[in-house]
Amino acid sequence: KCGVVFDAAISACEVVNCKSVQVQATNVCPSFSIDKTDGIVVYLTNEAIATSSFVTSKSSEMNVSWPDDKGEIKEAPIPEQFMHKFVNGKMTSQVSDLYH
Repeated sequence: KCGVVFDAAISACEVVNCKSVQVQATNVCPSFSIDKTDGIVVYLTNEAIATSSFVTSKSSEMNVSWPDDKGEIKEAPIPEQFMHKFVNGKMTSQVSDLYH
């Protein structure tokens, strides 16, 4: 297992080819890129919740944790399964029903 804690990032934090990693920005990080990673928890601050985005590929067991209004830690999975289909001649993608 590996843990990375940093203050802030100007553009992004990239995690590539890892297993069982924890990442925490103690301030703001606009984007997290997760590639070929199995088992990651990204910890967000209250300030980062509204501004952080995630780009993922070939990864599994991805979760995001953040404090709620009462200070309790909440956690949610980052979807790794999608449904793709043609709609009106265009390919569309939706998160699998497993995550709803």
